[in-house]
Amino acid sequence: MSGQLKKILRFILFFLTGAGLLWLAFRGLDLKELMVQMKKADFGWVAAGLVCAFLALFFRAYRWRMLMKPIDASPAVSNILHAINVGYLANFVFPRIGEITRCGILNRTDGLPVDKAFGTVIVERLFDLLMVVLMLILILLLKFRMVADFLADHVFIPFAGRMSSVSVLLWMVAVPVLSLIIGFLAFRIFRQQLTQIQAFRKIKGWLAGIADGIKSVRKMKHFSLFVVLNIMVFGMYFLQTYLLFFAFEATSSLGAADALFVLVVSTLALIIPVQGGIGAFHGSVSLALTVFGMTRFDGMVYATMSHTTTSLLLIFLGAVSLIFVFVNHKPKKG
Repeated sequence: MSGQLKKILRFILFFLTGAGLLWLAFRGLDLKELMVQMKKADFGWVAAGLVCAFLALFFRAYRWRMLMKPIDASPAVSNILHAINVGYLANFVFPRIGEITRCGILNRTDGLPVDKAFGTVIVERLFDLLMVVLMLILILLLKFRMVADFLADHVFIPFAGRMSSVSVLLWMVAVPVLSLIIGFLAFRIFRQQLTQIQAFRKIKGWLAGIADGIKSVRKMKHFSLFVVLNIMVFGMYFLQTYLLFFAFEATSSLGAADALFVLVVSTLALIIPVQGGIGAFHGSVSLALTVFGMTRFDGMVYATMSHTTTSLLLIFLGAVSLIFVFVNHKPKKG
């Protein structure tokens, strides 16, 4: 199977997955009435939320630049911001490809080796994960009963209902563990043969670059500033979520802790590999809002407005950055 055909099939698979999730999310809802309610939104609050979304990108750019300095790379913040924008744009085509795409953009603008840049992206994503865990702990401290009821009703009980026997659960644990053991033994036995394969040597080079990126944290100066930037990135995401509450009468009475819960749920939903989080975001956010006594319809109005406006912003910024990079920078070898 050719590489081009694989890409097309992957795109179709991800698209169909997103379309299926979107259908499940909107199933049974009056779409015309949903559009009517969205038009009634206070777009001043929507715009304020989008300003926060842009500021999150800006703080991401500064944070990423701090990770690059220890590997002797200092791209302009504007170039980093363009790279991030194009990366988000790429995610609307192929999920998760944005991380490598933005490294390619910096290679073009600043000649930064892709493998080294990708190493810093791995570190950046690890800190993103850490922030999500910290937010989850905070929301558990603030509203443990609410989170417990939500997980019980929408995760544990439905999952348990689908488990036919304990053996199924054992297989779910045993298969990944056995795969890791077999893979490790195969690597140990055929290590010399693998080193002769070009693809393996390329992977080894990538891993070395990733290791350099991870080491950058230990060499980082002003780590306290880096921590502040992490807080600012997710602080802007939180503000965007919270401010959008005031755009609709149904959500205007919700508080800051409620916004934190919705943010955590929506962030976890974006792990699902679909273009731009389509469907997964809508379903999870609308479901999360039902915890506060809202109807699924009102929850979907909020979720649709949040996803649509943010997506349009990212697509616009990504397109502008893509045009800027390709017009003003010729390819550089790194």
